Amino acid sequence: MSKHAEIPAAIKFAFMLPFAFSALAEEVGNSVSADTENDSIGIEVIDVVAQKRVTSLQETPIAISAFNEDMLADRDIEDALDIQFAIPNTMISSNSNYNIRGVGNNAVSSSSDPGAGVHINGVYLTSNTIQNEFYDLQSIEVLRGPQGTLYGRNTTAGVINAITNRPEDTFEAKLTAEIASFNSLRTTGFINIPLSDHVQQRFAFNTVKRDGYNDNIAENVGFDEVDGRDQWSIRSTTAIEFSEKADGLLFVQYFKEHSDRAVQAGVICEPDAELGCNPNVLGNGFPNSDFTDGSIAALLGLAGLRRSDFYNTNLDGSVRSNPNAPRQVRLDFQPKIDSDELLASFEFNYEFDDHTFTSVTAYHHKSFDSLDDFDNADGADAFVVPISYQLTPDQRLTDTTRHSMVRHDEGGSSQFSQEIRLASYSPGDFNYTLGAFYLKYESDIQVDFYLPELGLLAGILGLTPEQEPFSFQTPEFETTSWAVFGESYYDFSEDLKLTVGLRYTEEEKDIRTRQISPITFVTGGSTEFNEGEGAWEEFTGKIGLSYTPDLSMTDDSLFFGTLSRGYKGGGINPGASSTSFPTFDPEYINAIEIGTKNTMFDRTFQANVTTFFYKYDGLQVGGILADSTTFNTNVDAEVKGAEFEFVLAPVEGLRIDLNLAFLDTEIVEDFFTSPDVAFSSSSEPVNLQGKELQYAPEKSVQLGIQYSTDLTEGWNVTYRLQSYWQDEYWARLYNIPTDRLDSWQQTDLGISIKDNDDIWELEAFVKNVDDEASLAALSVEGAFIGRFRKPRYLEPRIFGLRVHYRFE
Repeated sequence: MSKHAEIPAAIKFAFMLPFAFSALAEEVGNSVSADTENDSIGIEVIDVVAQKRVTSLQETPIAISAFNEDMLADRDIEDALDIQFAIPNTMISSNSNYNIRGVGNNAVSSSSDPGAGVHINGVYLTSNTIQNEFYDLQSIEVLRGPQGTLYGRNTTAGVINAITNRPEDTFEAKLTAEIASFNSLRTTGFINIPLSDHVQQRFAFNTVKRDGYNDNIAENVGFDEVDGRDQWSIRSTTAIEFSEKADGLLFVQYFKEHSDRAVQAGVICEPDAELGCNPNVLGNGFPNSDFTDGSIAALLGLAGLRRSDFYNTNLDGSVRSNPNAPRQVRLDFQPKIDSDELLASFEFNYEFDDHTFTSVTAYHHKSFDSLDDFDNADGADAFVVPISYQLTPDQRLTDTTRHSMVRHDEGGSSQFSQEIRLASYSPGDFNYTLGAFYLKYESDIQVDFYLPELGLLAGILGLTPEQEPFSFQTPEFETTSWAVFGESYYDFSEDLKLTVGLRYTEEEKDIRTRQISPITFVTGGSTEFNEGEGAWEEFTGKIGLSYTPDLSMTDDSLFFGTLSRGYKGGGINPGASSTSFPTFDPEYINAIEIGTKNTMFDRTFQANVTTFFYKYDGLQVGGILADSTTFNTNVDAEVKGAEFEFVLAPVEGLRIDLNLAFLDTEIVEDFFTSPDVAFSSSSEPVNLQGKELQYAPEKSVQLGIQYSTDLTEGWNVTYRLQSYWQDEYWARLYNIPTDRLDSWQQTDLGISIKDNDDIWELEAFVKNVDDEASLAALSVEGAFIGRFRKPRYLEPRIFGLRVHYRFE
């Protein structure tokens, strides 16, 4: 395969559009100037709060992509995974793994932090998995690049800030119902109630129920599909006006899910008699069970109880095939997840003497209990005699010949945060924002692996069912952090502004963890908890210049250059490795960003360009040891790239969006490690120097075309097309051939009919028109199950209808 897969013809055409854009926009601009009364032509002004004060998107010297409520609906952005189709150099491989400009989280530890900060109404979420869908949002803002001053730690990649709709002073309600493929039913709605002249209330809700995307072809297991959804969420927002100068906003949101969610399911493996799976080949079999957990059986003297290579063969000796269709699996255990989440915050604002004091107090709690098919395979007729063993904490198999392996994750987290800010709004040349931040985060997580062989050993030893699994227990993990920060803005003239920011952060992490299994009691291993701690402190900040000249060829222009420093917290290496690697260091990004934002031709054409260079000091890199524990260390890297964002609104009702992104990443420090540390005898160490970062495609293109026109008297019709393409990229830092993921594209279509009073709207849509099975992520599983690769594919083709009704 070539270094870059061939770019589809439609996307090649998109690369040529910028040149056509400017010529067309100039022609349109001339015609608009001749008819200045046509106010409907032009690009809408978008306000953002990226600087923790309201500014226009085009006047803010930061690389930002922002979408208001209508734009989110037009682009069908329903959840976190949809964001990547609308933002340059952004890849989201799961609901918690956000990569912006190649920067994400490469560490493997419960004490590691994400690289992108996720905020809801300005509240930072340490536990940043977004399983809830987006609903009743005012806007989403994505800030690209380090945001170490106003947002602080763990924003080396950038910031994702979702802002919900606030209550208003008039009654309004809206209900949306959607039916779609896979028996999908979604409902969303809100009701806005003015309780008095000084108190407004808004309630909103969202429900999702659908069948799974993956067909299960295993026989006699009781389920034929996985990865469905059954979830709901409700939200209350109360706006209170205490006086003409003081107001508050009370926000409470609750989310609940009970699903057979299995975002990553399936097996990619070339069976190997010694390794389980050959690490250098992407095959279509199951791991050779004689090596995987079979090695445990041999260790315990239980190998004679099982058939040889039972994953790949039936009882009669025929081949048991691994389904080669991307959306087919062969599982003998149905996944399950139960989770709930509560987020509550109170924002208080007080205005005085050209200043605003703001306090944001927040509490966030999550809990989860999930069960997953650990080996992703069907172990029917594996044992030559019936046996009994614990399958889950609440289920025991008796007198069975089936070999089933289950992973059980259970735990929760809670977070309290407090931020205070003082912002000046002086009519003079100098303004500033000062603030302080405090966070306390605690979690309790246990991961258990139930293997039949361990269950047999536990029975021999007379252990309790709770002692049967291989268990990773972290009953206590705690992060405490505080910071003070300030950012100032000085106007040298009407056109030239200086921005200077500085933040000081301290954080402490404490962890108590252990690994235990029935083998621990056989070998006389320790059952004591390992304890670790780490503390770090750091200055981060920025200095930037912005220039807004009055140019004859543009309506408005902004040129900016910024030097900034971002910081992502260090962590503690878990388990058995804690004596050799007690902590791993924070990572830092020193960034240079130069950009321009331009609106021209009577606001019918918008062109934003950003270039950047990162010096990555101490990129956190994780690895797996032979005992399946993990370690993390740090290496240096460099990132550079460019982003082009164009918007054209040449005639009334037509809008064309085009984003082009280019990215070049490289590890610049010698660091030797094995791609498969558990098999060090057969896997040569790889020098990471010169390797590209993972989930960092070198090129990506986004194209959106939307056209609205009158259908009949009183009704309007809108047609839309969204298409996204991205280059090949690596799933791991090792950059070996089996880590390479092909380029992929997705095209979505939609049509909507709306009455001019904005009461009724009917939509029809198709997502993933070509029904592409786009492989978005590929993880390597543990030694117990042969180190097979587990894929994650994007959603299949989905047809759907939506009906909206607004009450007044």
